[in-house]
Amino acid sequence: MSATPMPTTITRELGTGRALYGLFRGTQAALSVAPLLLAALLADDRPPPGRLALALAAGGAGVLAMFAAHDLLDLRRDRRRRDLVAPPGVRDLDAAGARHPVAQGRLGVATATALTLGLGGGSLAVAAALNPVCAALLLLAALLQAGYCALAAVTPWKALLSGAMIGVSAPAGWFALTTRADWPLLALLVLWLAAWEIGGRNLPNDLADVDEDTRLGLRTVPVVLGPRACAALIEGCLALTTLAGGALMVAAWPTAGPVGLAGALLAGALCLVRPARRLRRRPSQRAALALFTRASLYPAAVLAALVLGSATRHLSGS
Repeated sequence: MSATPMPTTITRELGTGRALYGLFRGTQAALSVAPLLLAALLADDRPPPGRLALALAAGGAGVLAMFAAHDLLDLRRDRRRRDLVAPPGVRDLDAAGARHPVAQGRLGVATATALTLGLGGGSLAVAAALNPVCAALLLLAALLQAGYCALAAVTPWKALLSGAMIGVSAPAGWFALTTRADWPLLALLVLWLAAWEIGGRNLPNDLADVDEDTRLGLRTVPVVLGPRACAALIEGCLALTTLAGGALMVAAWPTAGPVGLAGALLAGALCLVRPARRLRRRPSQRAALALFTRASLYPAAVLAALVLGSATRHLSGS
């Protein structure tokens, strides 16, 4: 018995849904909200629900706009790619939905631009209402992203801009809850996230795409320095990330406590250090994407450790 074909309208809607999910990198976007929420809870471990909801709405819209803007800024380059579809048998977290849907022609440029501007504008408006500092940080992150894309074929050290972009955006979660600034703690937060972004997402993604990036003339760390040097840099960045994550929990000891510290160190060992060691031993696309996937889960795991630590301390009356 042959299967009943799916109605054309439903098929089209599913295709559009996948394209939008790919444009916004839905899975990665959901995980990327964790640093903003963590920063908010470091500022106030018992935040007002309404204000926290507004902060999450602004942060979520900003993250979606950031991923969509990246595809639009890289559109010409992505149209020349041959790897718009993830290789068979290789798990790529960023390939959920449709990979580079605008470059594939599955989503119109005008539609993608309108959605990006709408989400970005809404995010900035809510952020400014919460605290103008939040809006300024999000704007700075957007400028760093534009600079990163502009330097794709110029220098491999544009990876530093990627780290700075993620690092400076997360404190918006802090300033959404308070006007007080704990500069040492915020500096540690920025360092932690910058090292994580460079070693956990940016460089592994470049290592996975090294053959295609070489063909396109892009200057990334693995293209210029080679996969083994890139893997060594990744391992160093992620060792720093793990140590900084532990230091962050120590600095936030009244909230995190021993449970938060133990959870953050365990998350670093499992999500960062272990897969980075495997990648250094055998640099390959599969190992790079496996690290990328695990590293993407790391901030959410540290957030869970912080929440559990805070809850434990409140229940115990510490």
